[in-house]
Amino acid sequence: MSEMPYQWLLGLRAEGGGHAPAASPVTLAFARETIGEGPTGWAVETAVWMTQEVIRQVPAYGGGRTSFETLRRSVEASVLAALVGLLLDVRPSPEMVPVEAVEGNAELVRRGVPLDLVLRGVRIGHACLHQRFMDAIDAQGEPVRPAESHRVSELLFSYADAHASRMAEEYIAERDRWQASTEAARRRIVEDVLAGRRIDQEAASRTLGYELARHHLAFVVAADELDTPAEVLRRFAAEVSRSVGGQGVLTVQAGPSDVWAWTAWPAPAAPALEIRVPEGLRLAVGPPAYGVAGFRRSHLGAREAQGFLGEDVRLCRYADIRVRSLLAARGEPARWFAEETLGALLGGDRRTAELRETLRVYLAAGRSPQRAAELLHVSRNTVSYRIKRAEELLGHALPDDLLDLRLALEIARTPP
Repeated sequence: MSEMPYQWLLGLRAEGGGHAPAASPVTLAFARETIGEGPTGWAVETAVWMTQEVIRQVPAYGGGRTSFETLRRSVEASVLAALVGLLLDVRPSPEMVPVEAVEGNAELVRRGVPLDLVLRGVRIGHACLHQRFMDAIDAQGEPVRPAESHRVSELLFSYADAHASRMAEEYIAERDRWQASTEAARRRIVEDVLAGRRIDQEAASRTLGYELARHHLAFVVAADELDTPAEVLRRFAAEVSRSVGGQGVLTVQAGPSDVWAWTAWPAPAAPALEIRVPEGLRLAVGPPAYGVAGFRRSHLGAREAQGFLGEDVRLCRYADIRVRSLLAARGEPARWFAEETLGALLGGDRRTAELRETLRVYLAAGRSPQRAAELLHVSRNTVSYRIKRAEELLGHALPDDLLDLRLALEIARTPP
């Protein structure tokens, strides 16, 4: 083949930056070897935009960071495959569809995304990719532009057809496996309980292999990386269960990097969770609760706590954030309340945030400067100075009735 007509592909470059690749190391290594770093970076950037566009037009693909990253991984691998295919001028076939795209079917099946929406997402993705290629080709001169416009459009159409065919085939096979599996039966029971539907408690307990007529503690184990094996998440879930003295553990795969888990006791318990969360994992823990209703209640609390996990928060207990969670549910009115109550003390700089946290701890400690100093690991004089400065920003001395102020401080700790 003549190299010159396709040379423009090797000149593709990302316009922005900052996006880490999502495809597998094997896929990335092959792409970099075949097309180079510049086009690979272009593919990574293009895949982020395509993923956002697919979710915008087909919201069922969404569902949080994990779902976004799973889809981005699939899209990125597909863009890289298309780039390599265009450079080598290879006629697409279903076998060329990347393994990442096929693996993404498993999550879509588990989440109940219907096949017609899956295929619509494929069509939208290829339309977006065609647009990006046409934009790049328009910047080329003669004779590349007319020749490549036709060639790229034809090959991408063939690729979209092959992609949709392979995805449909794999989706149906995965759905059949899923529906026939024990995991699916357990997942259906768990979803019925979490949705508040009536169930046969004894039959459900037998299918789950987990007695529902007990006192439950629910928790969520989440991984930072999508490639984290499910077995790693389940092993840590079992470790959490042992650490609180639970009798057995039930786990359900919620997504590629999330496991829902429950442990239980026959009698009421006040579990003291003392455990180190390994690097790469995060843990959200719900409140203890009894029976089928408690199974649901504890899980919903764990999911609330999961929303407060972050880069610097690897362990979150519902008991520690329940007030913040309640206030966050009020949305914009809650922020208005905080603004009206705190005034200048709601400033967004680090120093003002430090004053708010000191005041919050000081009030929680019964206005004891010594106790607050111990909790904050600073001197008593530092606490006293910060409280005085906080009062200046408030515009008045601390009131006798602290309810509004303490609620406002909790709202200020909650991400908008």
